[in-house]
Amino acid sequence: MLPWARTNLNPTAQALIISTVAGAAYFMVADKTILATARKNSFKQHSNNA
Repeated sequence: MLPWARTNLNPTAQALIISTVAGAAYFMVADKTILATARKNSFKQHSNNA
């Protein structure tokens, strides 16, 4: 964690920042996974219809 945050924010604020960053990272990975799966399925569906 940033030294500034450690010295100037209380433990609750630090935990909130960490959980927010972790949640954002989780949703970014999930979004990429969902998009990749949808793209793969779209190609499969297109090749089956051709």
